[in-house]
Amino acid sequence: MNVRCLWAGAILGGLAVAQVPLDQEPRHHIEFVNESLRVISPQIPAGDTTLEHIHTRDEVTVCIHGSQVRAKQPGRDWSNPGMPCVPGTAGLTEYTGKPRSHTVQNVGPDVYHLLLVENLRESGWQANDALADPSLTMVRENRSFRVYRANLAGTTAMVHAHAVPTVVVLVSGQATVGDKQLDEPGRWALVPAGDKHQITARGEAQLIEIEVR
Repeated sequence: MNVRCLWAGAILGGLAVAQVPLDQEPRHHIEFVNESLRVISPQIPAGDTTLEHIHTRDEVTVCIHGSQVRAKQPGRDWSNPGMPCVPGTAGLTEYTGKPRSHTVQNVGPDVYHLLLVENLRESGWQANDALADPSLTMVRENRSFRVYRANLAGTTAMVHAHAVPTVVVLVSGQATVGDKQLDEPGRWALVPAGDKHQITARGEAQLIEIEVR
């Protein structure tokens, strides 16, 4: 009986540390998926550690709330904790064709919260032109995404349309995108390719628009 218990414990222990797909990591909350993109909300409480999980598609992350975190790749030591990310900061990583896995640990006192968008294309990313809209500032781009920032103060952004699907993320304040109200940081709206839309802020608001190319 003791041998059986030890054997079962070893199996369960192996499962506990096994690498899992991103959508099976419980702190990465899948909020939307279609044929071209996924929207995921990673939220790691203070002192918590994710399972080892693998990223397989190009992605952009938007910092919603920062905390000190460290990461560990398989067979390596933990990295040094970094400074908390600044809300609204966007990061781009090209994982398609070169997937990588890691474990992330929140060693800070606050929740670590991102909004993550995956481009599910394996190739053939679209080379559309950037928008010439004075209410938007382009801050990042790569083969899979183009990222704009909008800082509004009780104003309405110009009516505009993107040639590709676009995810609009609220970083701070409150705003309305079309007929969808975004009333909490991390809320988002999906604008289909070619659809005209505008953003109306209630007071000061910061938003990020992500073209999924």
